[in-house]
Amino acid sequence: LLLTAFWIEPVQRAEFDADMAVVLKELGSMPLDLKVEDMSMTLARTEDDQDMQRFCEILSTVGTNIVIDLTYKHWSEGYDLVRSLGIPYVRLERILRPFLDMFGDFMRQKRANNVAMVFMNARDMSEAMQQMLIGYPFRTIIMDASAPDPGQNFVDRIHALRPSPTYIALFARGAAMNGIFEKVQKAGLFQRSLEWHFVFLDTRDRVFKYKRQAELCTRFTLSPRAICRSMRMTDLYCGSGFTMQRGMLLSVMRSLIETAQGMRPEVVYRDCNATDSDSSAEKRDPAAEADSTWLDYVHWSNFLTYAPPVQHLPDSTQSPVPGLSYAVNISAGYYSSEHEAKTDLAAWSSSGNRLRLLNETISPARRFFRIGTAESVPWSYLRRNPKTGELVRDRSGSPIWEGYCIDFIIRLAQKLNFEYVIVAPEVGHMGELNELGEWDGVVGDLVRGETDFAIAALKMYSEREEVVDFLPPYFEQTGISIAIRKPVRRTSLFKFMTVLRVEVWLSIVAALVGTAIMIWFMDKYSPYSSKNNRAAYPYACRDFTLRESFWFALTSFTPQGGGEAPKAISGRMLVAAYWLFVVLMLATFTANLAAFLTVERMQTPVQSLEQLARQSRINYTVVKDSDTHQYFVNMKFAEDTLYRMWKELALNASKDFKKFRIWDYPIKEQYGHILLAINSSQPVADASEGFANVDAHENADYAFIHDSAEIKYEITRNCNLTEVGEVFAEQPYAVAVQQGSHLGDELSYAILELQKDRFFEELKAKYWNQSNLRNCPLSEDQEGITLESLGGVFIATLFGLILAMMTLGMEVLYYKRKTSKLEPPITLVKPVDGNDGNDGGDDNASTGPPSAVATMKQAWHIPTMEQVKQVKISPPPSFESATFRGKKLPAKVTLGDGKFKPRQGLYSRRNLGGTTDSQMGYME
Repeated sequence: LLLTAFWIEPVQRAEFDADMAVVLKELGSMPLDLKVEDMSMTLARTEDDQDMQRFCEILSTVGTNIVIDLTYKHWSEGYDLVRSLGIPYVRLERILRPFLDMFGDFMRQKRANNVAMVFMNARDMSEAMQQMLIGYPFRTIIMDASAPDPGQNFVDRIHALRPSPTYIALFARGAAMNGIFEKVQKAGLFQRSLEWHFVFLDTRDRVFKYKRQAELCTRFTLSPRAICRSMRMTDLYCGSGFTMQRGMLLSVMRSLIETAQGMRPEVVYRDCNATDSDSSAEKRDPAAEADSTWLDYVHWSNFLTYAPPVQHLPDSTQSPVPGLSYAVNISAGYYSSEHEAKTDLAAWSSSGNRLRLLNETISPARRFFRIGTAESVPWSYLRRNPKTGELVRDRSGSPIWEGYCIDFIIRLAQKLNFEYVIVAPEVGHMGELNELGEWDGVVGDLVRGETDFAIAALKMYSEREEVVDFLPPYFEQTGISIAIRKPVRRTSLFKFMTVLRVEVWLSIVAALVGTAIMIWFMDKYSPYSSKNNRAAYPYACRDFTLRESFWFALTSFTPQGGGEAPKAISGRMLVAAYWLFVVLMLATFTANLAAFLTVERMQTPVQSLEQLARQSRINYTVVKDSDTHQYFVNMKFAEDTLYRMWKELALNASKDFKKFRIWDYPIKEQYGHILLAINSSQPVADASEGFANVDAHENADYAFIHDSAEIKYEITRNCNLTEVGEVFAEQPYAVAVQQGSHLGDELSYAILELQKDRFFEELKAKYWNQSNLRNCPLSEDQEGITLESLGGVFIATLFGLILAMMTLGMEVLYYKRKTSKLEPPITLVKPVDGNDGNDGGDDNASTGPPSAVATMKQAWHIPTMEQVKQVKISPPPSFESATFRGKKLPAKVTLGDGKFKPRQGLYSRRNLGGTTDSQMGYME
């Protein structure tokens, strides 16, 4: 009879019972002449020696031949009792120790620092916890995939891990690995294949059905044939329902049975109720002394081997007996659908307890970081459809980030060789401290470990430096400035007419009309005018009719002048006064027009924050709860605090009171007025709304106070906006990491190298591209006066041209109508006989011109001179008035002798009878 007592842990109970039942069934099918029985005892490890009492009860009632210890922690009381009674003792090492040793060596090759290990059940996780006492070469977290508690779900825990693990390993048997991987895929956790490792705890790795999805993932497998040969079993056994604990128990029992069949060890009993004296008086039986050594004759199979002792644990927790383990070879490779024969990376053997590299391509996977940022144009913003405003997403459905900081992150990832995911805060923006003393936004995520570091439009504030560490700034000093719309100047074709008011123009027209009438009146009634004094002016002079007077008054406004002036002294005095009026009005108009156009260009609503605070026409606002808003809140608080301190100091002064006797408060109180105006204008939700409000106010009566860098960026994209005033409250932008983070030095060095390479200057030129302003239309300040402003001058000229053409047409029509009245229609009559009784008269009577005596016998009807004299014909102007217009004539010009010389006129050519009554002449 072979009675075997097993010491096990509570967490091992389910697995042990199932495996032991299979082992006993296998042993029962073997031809044995020895009866095998087993007893298992779960160690509770309580302080009332309950475990010892139960073991003593087993020894006193049943007895045992050998004790097999499967526990994780050495039970010193039980071990001392077993040794004192001479009972053979065998300690089995943890089942997962070869796998954990192998995985630790492999992670050391990859220089891992954060590893998440997921096990298929609680027993495996407990063994991994014992391995953690020995020490892993990396920081690790251990999880149970079978935990029923929702709070212990391994998928949710991995999602919540901060920082995110560099590698994730799944320890399971082939069939269980499928279920675990399905949970991982369903939760969307499987994203970077190089981070995942599949450790198969049995020989059935071929049942894993997600090889294609696990492309490039590392796998650790066993060779079924090698294990079965070392156990002297058929290959079919190791390929179906085989576990390492089951095979180890079966090999141990077979080796013990083979030795016990030859030596027949005795069963050892112990009466736990015996007195101490009986115990001390009791001596060991020599047979028992001999039987206690039968374990030394056991020949373990090739499948079993002794595990190396652990040197790191204290002696009180380490068993003095080396643990019995199993010999196994584990191969490491990766899944590949293209190069199946070239996927082996390394091999690990329990005999040498070391990892042997098969491929030199083993290299660390790229590190993975969660980088915090918040939407802020142009630093980091989500790509949107320019027409609909909807978010643009990639193939996986994630939004696409763009901006200055995103380009910075991409370049940093290339330089430091890491992968990343951008994390936006769920609450808040950049980070503010609430009433509970908790941070939100980007800073809050960094403080809570939701992100590894933050690259955003994050300004270095003293309160933020208390909870996070800032690295060297990546952007030059930025601050707060004012954005306002360029005023839209009202363009008018008759803009030059707005220089003078309507009543002034009407007064000028009235003066012109009145002067014209007075010139006509004085020239008509003055006895010394050229019209009324012909003897004094024998030459032709200008006749100032009403029409000619209006023309004189109108042309006096031109540089050419009005022409010949009136001859009378009264008329000349009137003209002199009028000319003085014209000169003054022209000078006034010219000066006012130049000043009007110049001042209009130079007009700007405000030039500084102080001017903005003093005026009331322009409304202004900020982004609600932004850094700019908080700046004005803090400045108002500082003003109130200073005023209260000054007031207390002035009122409570007991000495030198006269020094505080002043009429005005010595500090400007402008931020309180600014904050009041901001609150009355309603702070906007975001920067885009603020810029839209500015653009909508064409009269430049709305200003937006915001970050100067963002304002400069918006100006390059919107030609209607401009920046006024100087930048104030300057603060740098910098990268933030967790306090004491090991990434601080590495990132700082990378930032300094990028600054040396002028990378940030390239980004600034990209996002603040001043060449975009070239596409903006030129303003009047840059291109001068436009045609839209002075187009009325050309329209007036065109109107005069059209009016002249219409007048020309009217003149032609009028002239034709007048001519038709002066020239009656020519009537063709029958010729009369011109021979007067002479036969064979002159042959030329019918063809030559009639003689002077035959006037009454003319063939054509010609009007007489009396008819012509009835028509009023205006004499032609004199040569002097037509050319020199009253000016002094040059001495070398001769005008003639003033005698009247006849010439053949119009009627002379038509005088068929040769009469001289119709002759006309001219004055030379």
